[in-house]
Amino acid sequence: MHHVDIFNYVNASLYLRDTWLKKKENNPNFSIRSWANNLGIKSHTQLHQVLNGKRNLPSKYIISIAKNLKLTTSEADYFEKLVKLQAAKSEEERLFYLQSIQKNNESVEVYEVDSYELIRSPLNFFILELFCLIDGQLTPLKIQKSLIHHYPLNEIRKSVELLTKLKMLIVKDGSYRKAHGTVFTANDIPNLAKQEYHKNIAELAKEAVSKQAPLEREFSGFTFGIKTENLPQAKEELRKFREEFSQKFIEKDFEGNQLYHLAINFFAISNKVE
Repeated sequence: MHHVDIFNYVNASLYLRDTWLKKKENNPNFSIRSWANNLGIKSHTQLHQVLNGKRNLPSKYIISIAKNLKLTTSEADYFEKLVKLQAAKSEEERLFYLQSIQKNNESVEVYEVDSYELIRSPLNFFILELFCLIDGQLTPLKIQKSLIHHYPLNEIRKSVELLTKLKMLIVKDGSYRKAHGTVFTANDIPNLAKQEYHKNIAELAKEAVSKQAPLEREFSGFTFGIKTENLPQAKEELRKFREEFSQKFIEKDFEGNQLYHLAINFFAISNKVE
């Protein structure tokens, strides 16, 4: 197997970037231009953009890369799925490839979320993650004491009932366990549940500003001008950052010791200047 384990990745650009860094580590004189030539990519700039996640890898280079990296048949098949996943234009297509790579990567679990009650309340997702943080029986009272924000016990009980009903919590060895590692919702689909969810998160953030010490939180932001035609690219960059951040910092089940929430806010301040 190649020294960079492809089955640890769900993003083709990140896999290629780490592979490139490994090549560079083994041979400091090896350049992106040289690798592009080896792969049959005419412009090394194109390869550089792929490695930095600024463009998707064209499917025509899948075979040459698989041969260059000496990928096994299963690795090459997985790599092809990663490339197609990254290039997916619809949520339906994205879910299709996520479910496909799930067979090789146990850390990727897909669950289509369509319940209004599930999405609207951040508490549901906090409870799901608590069951990955604490290895033991979690009662509603323990859940309440574990969370910084105060939630009534009846609200916590209803959340556990909902998660069980949706089979996102299962009973294993006498205690609840999270059944699905990753929850995906369609991007850019405005609905009341998602709007309410983000409003609730914003309220929790307001509370954290005054109640949590600066060393325990990070709030920053800036205002800038942008061309509206660049908005789709800007949003895609934020989504890539979120994925990279997740892969770097999210711990495996029961290896973390505290829950945190990362929120990315990007919205208009002024009307468009004509």
